[in-house]
Amino acid sequence: MNEITEIHESRMVEREKPAFEPELFIPDEIYPSDNDFEIPTLREDMQARTCGLPFLAFGEQKRTYQMNGTGTLHFYVDDYRFNAVYEHPEKILQHNPMNIVEPNFSLFNEMPIAFGIQCVYKKRLVARSMQERGIRVFVDLNVASKWYRLNMMGVPHGWTAWCTRGYADRLQYLQFEHELAKSWADGNKITFVVYGGGQTIRKYCKDNGLIYVTPMVTIKKKAKALEGIKDTVAFFGQEISLEAQLPTAQDLFDRQIEDFSVKKIENSTNI
Repeated sequence: MNEITEIHESRMVEREKPAFEPELFIPDEIYPSDNDFEIPTLREDMQARTCGLPFLAFGEQKRTYQMNGTGTLHFYVDDYRFNAVYEHPEKILQHNPMNIVEPNFSLFNEMPIAFGIQCVYKKRLVARSMQERGIRVFVDLNVASKWYRLNMMGVPHGWTAWCTRGYADRLQYLQFEHELAKSWADGNKITFVVYGGGQTIRKYCKDNGLIYVTPMVTIKKKAKALEGIKDTVAFFGQEISLEAQLPTAQDLFDRQIEDFSVKKIENSTNI
């Protein structure tokens, strides 16, 4: 078991078990819809309110991994890792997160409209099912440009909880998604989370008061590299403590989520 996993599991043990006890059975249900395609409409009262640790990818943890009503479970991984959640959404309940980002069924510009609408239906159905089980939702905006409009079917105007994936070479797409979210929110203050993308995307988040999340795989690689440095550095007759200079795996995990919206508010208050 690596150090990052141990940190996660120790924190899960420390937190009290929430009052919500998930049922690992979800019957077939038909939900209200605001569109001609009968894509389920999300519940505004069950949109995500906060983005706290941990922020974990579905399929990269053990099937029995228990989040104990904390953090956010996302699906910014290869589709094969989570395709089964449409038929078996109880697989999400097994992890018991506080929030989920809607399943990111891949939508490319080359896909026919009919196929793409099915993907939007699936993500929204899973999201609404989770809302009915006490799990809050971030709407996923990470789709090809052809789908930006259709991807909003079932999302009520005024919605404020959004998430997308960042790409260093596609900053203009992030900018458009950010503007789309603000427009759809009808003047409400939004919570906009960006997953990954490196320093270019992090800077955009910092400049615009968004939330930047470092992927767990990046944290693990950096922690492993730092441990390698500590193990190989040689000091000749000098006693120097690297522990006080290099971040630990715990430090990296604690900084996975950077909420620049809070810092922006604090800075404007101090002016």
